[in-house]
Amino acid sequence: MPTVLSFDDLDNLIEGAAFMGSGGGGPLPLARSLLATMKQQGMNPTLVEWAELPANYRVATTAGIGSPNAAESVQSPFTTAPKRMIEALESALGYSIECLIPGETGPMNSLIPMMAAAQLGKPVLNGDGAGRAMSTLAMSTFNAVAPIQPYLLGNETVTPEDQVTAQLTVHTPEQADALTRGVVSEASFGSSGAFATWPSTVGKLAQVAVKGSVGQAIDVGRLLKQVRAQGVDPLPALQNYFGGRMHCLYTGTLTQVDSHTAQGFDITQIRMACDGQPGLTLYALNESMMAWRDDLAHPLAVGPDSLCWVTENGVPFTNATLSDFMGPAAPKLHLVGLSAVTQILTPNILAAYRAALSPMGYPGPYQSMSYWEEAEHGRT
Repeated sequence: MPTVLSFDDLDNLIEGAAFMGSGGGGPLPLARSLLATMKQQGMNPTLVEWAELPANYRVATTAGIGSPNAAESVQSPFTTAPKRMIEALESALGYSIECLIPGETGPMNSLIPMMAAAQLGKPVLNGDGAGRAMSTLAMSTFNAVAPIQPYLLGNETVTPEDQVTAQLTVHTPEQADALTRGVVSEASFGSSGAFATWPSTVGKLAQVAVKGSVGQAIDVGRLLKQVRAQGVDPLPALQNYFGGRMHCLYTGTLTQVDSHTAQGFDITQIRMACDGQPGLTLYALNESMMAWRDDLAHPLAVGPDSLCWVTENGVPFTNATLSDFMGPAAPKLHLVGLSAVTQILTPNILAAYRAALSPMGYPGPYQSMSYWEEAEHGRT
């Protein structure tokens, strides 16, 4: 049966997505602001399972894109642009989209399609194209079965006369990324915007999507709230939930965050320390992409494995709010690795991650966290 999501469900969704998004997908405080708008306007989206819709049902994605830090400076961000982009996509296609699906897992980009769907009276499919947040469009599973065009890109503004909508003619996700990063860097966008694309059908997306990811994020958000209520460390509960997918990579405090915004990306290096232990550097391109401990000649983990944040008292967060977790009163943080879902371990997606990792100092192929653990202990 289709499920009308309560506001508690949606709050659990953005908490769980903040953990599962590998540091990306937008700031959790911004998602809470968007959720407050939804609550004020009585917007309760309907979540549907794959078997509940006909295979020929028309589906598409809308999401925010660009710098998460820049998005926080926009007044009422993403309350109108995603809906506008879906309507523009429908106009370009010449037919109606019948349901929406998130493009990725993250606080904002799990919630944005929920709001657009509620505004448009459409259901939302329980799934997405990555099972985590993505740095580039080429990292989506949707590319295997859905065209990247029409590709609609728009800015978020409270004044209609300042609205900008662009329909980009592109043939590959790499082309879409390159043009998008240039467009959102313009003053009228302010380094962030919303897009709509990947028009397809439920049957086609069912072949490649990460099914159930929305429900999983809701579960994880609920679990983290239970942990906080009990006043215990979240690691045992999370390990029980994720099983062998989860590896706690490091526990310590943030000592340094160097970040700058360029071409719609927040490019960040993060340092962690723990008394008596080697330090760790985390590299991020909006999303966390690689963790490297000082005493090792190889990384602890690289994308598409996820690198997730949670405090010792069960508070998830993303890279957009790292500064809130620095200083003498800051809690200890767990950097948790989640093994990539099998749907994103394809040659094309792995090539996209390798292209992002190479400028960070890792030009090699993807290896799992288990591989790196064995390398650390001299078993490879």
